Amino acid sequence: MLDTFKFSIVSVLTVSVLFGNAELEPMEVSALRLETETKNLPARVQVIDQIVIEKSGATDLVGLLRKEANLQVRSTSGNSARASVSMGGFGDNAGHRTLVLLDGHRLNAFDLSPINWHSIPLSMIKSIEVIRGAQSGTYGNHSIGGVIKINTKLPNEKPSGSLKVSAGSFDSFNTSGAYSQRLGEIGLTIFGERAESDGYRVNGDHQTDAGGVRLDWGGKSDFRGYLSWSLSNSAFGLPGDLNASALALDRRQTKDSNANDRGLEKSSHGRVGLTYKIKDNWSLENRFGYEDRNLAADMPSQSGYLSNADYKTFSYSPILHYHAEELDYLIGIDYFKGEMDLNANYTDYNGDASRDYERTTTAFFTSIRHSISERWDWIGNLRYQKGENELAYAGTTLRDVNDEDWASGVGLVRKFGDEGRVYTSARRFFRYPSTDELVTFGSSFPWPPINHPNLVPENGYEVELGFDLNGKSILLSGRVFRQWMEQEIIFDNVSFQNVNLDDTGRLGLDLSLIWELADYASTGVSYEFVRAEIEKGTYRDSKIPLTSESLVRLFLELQPSDSLFLNVGGSYVGGSFVGNDLSNDDNKMEDYWLFDLGVNYELSEGAILFGGVENLLDQEYLSTAYGTALYPGEGRKATVGLSFSF
Repeated sequence: MLDTFKFSIVSVLTVSVLFGNAELEPMEVSALRLETETKNLPARVQVIDQIVIEKSGATDLVGLLRKEANLQVRSTSGNSARASVSMGGFGDNAGHRTLVLLDGHRLNAFDLSPINWHSIPLSMIKSIEVIRGAQSGTYGNHSIGGVIKINTKLPNEKPSGSLKVSAGSFDSFNTSGAYSQRLGEIGLTIFGERAESDGYRVNGDHQTDAGGVRLDWGGKSDFRGYLSWSLSNSAFGLPGDLNASALALDRRQTKDSNANDRGLEKSSHGRVGLTYKIKDNWSLENRFGYEDRNLAADMPSQSGYLSNADYKTFSYSPILHYHAEELDYLIGIDYFKGEMDLNANYTDYNGDASRDYERTTTAFFTSIRHSISERWDWIGNLRYQKGENELAYAGTTLRDVNDEDWASGVGLVRKFGDEGRVYTSARRFFRYPSTDELVTFGSSFPWPPINHPNLVPENGYEVELGFDLNGKSILLSGRVFRQWMEQEIIFDNVSFQNVNLDDTGRLGLDLSLIWELADYASTGVSYEFVRAEIEKGTYRDSKIPLTSESLVRLFLELQPSDSLFLNVGGSYVGGSFVGNDLSNDDNKMEDYWLFDLGVNYELSEGAILFGGVENLLDQEYLSTAYGTALYPGEGRKATVGLSFSF
């Protein structure tokens, strides 16, 4: 039974799918782009496989990541649709320090707009790799806290399909499905999802329709690839903040001024991957990505703010690979170009707030893995990246901002047995300011826009020591790390602009333990501790706002019969200072526990009845806060559903 739980913790999975005598291979076989097994990499990689996803009962990605990966989640809407997911001890704008990849293509925006998590149907996901630690040497921007790498399903030799329907509290409803089959050498996958809820809070509703199609071809031939196109359409409320007295009176309410604040998002994504095997050890990989996204807002509470933003992005990454038993090598280019055209105004002030942003980045990178012996591997990487930003506000062209930076890493791995190992690594990382962070508006209306005169990219160094141990009935995995960071970008409420802080630092550890008590029972704990502090300057010795020092996840899983699966868990989130409180003078957000319960019952082969309760004890807590602006978390939520597969 331990194998069932094993993939949710141990960092030793090579993602591949076999179909009889043919094989449709994913284009990346490791978390860090090299064509090697993950156990050879000097990083902690936690894999959430399809078995764990199906048994979790989760209806969205954020809920799955919070429980299975013990990640911190913050939301201003009382639901997970546009939540911020944090890794590595980052607070405000943590979502822009955690890179999210879908089949190797980045989902993070180049401005501060969030990821629409409900646009990624769970029905299409084969596995998720959670890579902890700064990975700028491999992936560049956004990856200084870690990487969430989502891998989609590949078709089986025989036609297969799934359908999942669930309903629950707050008039929530979710249905998702996928169908795939092989047509000769071509694999076809069609997927779709509908998610809707009235929301925990008034005007906290959300509705998303998402779906798409994917073709895979090539198997083990010299030429293989995929082509996918996906669409999503979302409508959501913006309930806004509450003050302390309103929160005490009714935490589910919204202020009258926020009752009609609404948002809309439509997007389409095209993704292409092509790999050509040049000869025995050499191959050329190419990835193309295109996004067309529209984000609109109607916010009477913000001086009648109306906006309509069109995003268009294009990316291309050619990589030359060399792969042998003792040596892996790659050299590649990451090219990205993004444009945003936003038409906006404040109707109450007749104020033009239109914006035009354009960002172009080009990066050259290389990585190498070499087996020193049967037990020892070392890995190194190097990346140089250059970025250009063209900005305009209300028809006024602002000063161009051009940046360049570099990242690198070196690591050593010592393997024990089949799956045990110890590793160490040292890395340099960076993050570019988002286009929104580069523009400052001043503290009074009307806001005269200017380019930020001094804002520069974040950068720093990180060292890490980690291990994976696999016993007969116990799996233990963990790491300790120290990060030194310069120029961390944060919003300063005094100057009312984004600033580069003086030196900041993070000292942390995370551990995961799974223990098979018996053939029918397993238990485990995940623990993360990160102390994030400002180490120099005006705010020296202050804690970084919105960072919880401790995160804990406990679970007990029982399978008393082949058809019945039960799980109960608890998640602890430590207290933190509210957003923008650089001096740590305001009240702290209190710590809290959230408990959950899940049940899966197999009615027949391929038919499963499932249900669960989130926030079982209806704990009242704050998801996030800025000064006196408080955003309550979601209350008790029950769900019941039925899934079919063939």
